[in-house]
Amino acid sequence: MPWPLSSAPSHPHRFLPPPSAPCLFLPSHPSPLPVSHSPVSPPPPPPVRPCRRACVHVHRVTLAAPSRQRLTPPPSPTLPSHSIRVSSFFLPIQRHAMAPFAPRCCALALLCAVLVLAGALVRAEPSTVTSDITMTNELFDGYTMTLDLSSSSADVVTVQLMNSQVSGKGFTVSSSRGGTPSSARLSMSMTSTTVTQSVITFSGVMPANSDIRIVATTGTLAPTQSLFDFRGLALDESVTFTVENTAVTWPKDSMNTGSILLINPGKNAVGIKSASGLFVFNATATRGASVVKVSTQSSFPITKGSALAIDYGTCDMCSSALLSIDVPLVVDSSSLLRVANCKVTGAGNGLLSSAGSTTVKDMSAYLIYDNVVAMGGLFSFQSGLENSGAYPFRVSDNSIVSFLSLRAPSTGIATGHKIPSEVIQSQSVGGDCVIGNTHLTTTSDYVGRGLNVNTIVDAWGASNGICVNAKCVPGNTRPGSTPPAGKPCTCQCSSTSHNPPFCTAVPDPMQNGILNAKCAVPNCATCDRLEPSKRCTQCNNGYSVNVDYQCKIIPTTTTTTTTTTTRPPACVAPGCSKCMPGSGTVCSSCRNGYTLLHGACKPNVSGAPGVHTASLAAVVSVVAALYAL
Repeated sequence: MPWPLSSAPSHPHRFLPPPSAPCLFLPSHPSPLPVSHSPVSPPPPPPVRPCRRACVHVHRVTLAAPSRQRLTPPPSPTLPSHSIRVSSFFLPIQRHAMAPFAPRCCALALLCAVLVLAGALVRAEPSTVTSDITMTNELFDGYTMTLDLSSSSADVVTVQLMNSQVSGKGFTVSSSRGGTPSSARLSMSMTSTTVTQSVITFSGVMPANSDIRIVATTGTLAPTQSLFDFRGLALDESVTFTVENTAVTWPKDSMNTGSILLINPGKNAVGIKSASGLFVFNATATRGASVVKVSTQSSFPITKGSALAIDYGTCDMCSSALLSIDVPLVVDSSSLLRVANCKVTGAGNGLLSSAGSTTVKDMSAYLIYDNVVAMGGLFSFQSGLENSGAYPFRVSDNSIVSFLSLRAPSTGIATGHKIPSEVIQSQSVGGDCVIGNTHLTTTSDYVGRGLNVNTIVDAWGASNGICVNAKCVPGNTRPGSTPPAGKPCTCQCSSTSHNPPFCTAVPDPMQNGILNAKCAVPNCATCDRLEPSKRCTQCNNGYSVNVDYQCKIIPTTTTTTTTTTTRPPACVAPGCSKCMPGSGTVCSSCRNGYTLLHGACKPNVSGAPGVHTASLAAVVSVVAALYAL
């Protein structure tokens, strides 16, 4: 740890030794000094022989940048100053008159300063992604990856992270498009990740035309932590971001717990725009706050053909609703909000809560269907500050709101209030909902429980024999027609540029949303929903996913006595005192004199980049030369 250095002396030949740094100011024949931790005046200065040769007196350490150390000499109005320049830092030498044996004293001072610099140069450096990269079995603790595709000439830049461990200060992916647009498309996957009391952060404006998938993330979090912190995250210009097969647990009796995915404010405007989508698929939160929480301090837009969807989510013993929106929400220009096939158990905090106004307009869709709430109400639409009524919920311009196949003890809507509050030239659809012990079959059944419905559909999704398109994006769908005999209504997209099954402008994971597809990969616990016969995303115990998405056995040592037993692998990582569970080469804790960096132990002296190692060697050579004088 760096120590404070004294201020410049009033006389160029007398230096007062600060108690906290005595090694830099040794006389030729130092006498013992009393040690005191009390705030008293420094002892009288010991005699210092006048210098005749170049002698180094270190005055102050200034950190000019994370990778550079600068030493500033004490000012002298009378003596010229020279310096020894070594790579990225220099050691100034003040010229003084000097006794014959003074250089050895000064060499000790210089060596002391060098050792302090050596310790300060050990750090984890961030990385910048400009081309393809694959990382496997990494331990991330305070690691930052910056996406910069502006200089790439490739059509696609592929980033693969597999079998990662995230702990401590976590893992951050940041992006800023800057002034130079890129023609490269980002394809990023993060597969089979384990998180221990840490956070994965995505921040900034993701590169245009990107496809980002985070699959099979598990872990345990501290009470206030969220698994994914989307800080100032903006998805704009055909960006698809999918988080799937996630399971996270918070401690029992926790207060102010986090969520699986938290959308926070940042330095740039937050939102989902221009045919982009955020999809949370098959996520389970146990004793957390929510699966998704939007807390951006300003309105959250889903606009210009974009989508936010939560499918097959589970909130067990959660302290808030499965989807919690703390700000005004705007869904417009043929966009989609969807909460489907979710369940809430163990607590009565509901499926969806809103603490701001809701606007659905310009042929957009707000779809709530196939959800189960075991306790309490479905919704919580909070009251505004200006009156006792709920915030307005307006639907207009040929848009649609659907409440289909819902099961709950109550709707959670206060008597006398209705959701939506206004429906203008649009449809509000209800069908097959059971609230309490009542199966709702008429518009008055829905309105009496606070759901402002103007159209009822049957089990096939039709009203009066015509498909209502109750799950489709209106701006991208052909008018409804008679459904095939014995088959449900489906969305008929008006253009091949729109994506089934619901005619979104952005590709929808529900097109391949088969959770129980047969997994054909050997030793695989969860196969990729896109290619269940070829790709594994999470292997059985004792196996890990390789770069080909197959399950390889984790190496172990076998000891045979009367029976054959399997033991954990020996920890053989250099400098390591403890390896990660199930690994003999990925370290979690280092011995003294080493620093942990991405699962490996780096020696403190040589752990800095090579340029600093060379610099250190050069400085030691200078010390030896001075000592020989």
